[in-house]
Amino acid sequence: MRSKTSKFILKTVLFFPIGFLIWILPNGFEITSWILPIIAGFVISFGIVFWQLFEYEKHNDLSYVDFLESKHSIRIENSAENWKEINQMIRNPFAKLKIIEKNETSMRIQIDNKLIDSILTIKKTGTDIKMEIRKKSLDFLPDNAQNYRTLKKLASSVKTNGNNV
Repeated sequence: MRSKTSKFILKTVLFFPIGFLIWILPNGFEITSWILPIIAGFVISFGIVFWQLFEYEKHNDLSYVDFLESKHSIRIENSAENWKEINQMIRNPFAKLKIIEKNETSMRIQIDNKLIDSILTIKKTGTDIKMEIRKKSLDFLPDNAQNYRTLKKLASSVKTNGNNV
């Protein structure tokens, strides 16, 4: 069952420990009354994932694989113009960037965010340029589609300026 609903439920379960801790820290935990903290943990985790859901639903072209994730990838045509355009955008950054590694066929760039930084990896392959973005840590948690927007902005800018597919 590969649906957005099943992924929503999975992410709610993954966020349960966070919701549980949010409830337990100010209220304490008593062994005799454990039902309320568990219910509160699920309600809080449901609220966190539900809040994320709206940002991901804004993107109509978002696939199941990218839904409620912070790891995304996209491929564009491998051409000298596209590679030059990517390098130009790195020199004139669209966000605060730090180049980790750069050579003739690949780049790894750290994009500074408010909480957890992202890593953008760009690799030339035979016919494509593959761009991947993920959170530096905790990349299994959703990020309000921030990485997806960054990747789409980069890809659309290359396609628009380079006049390629």
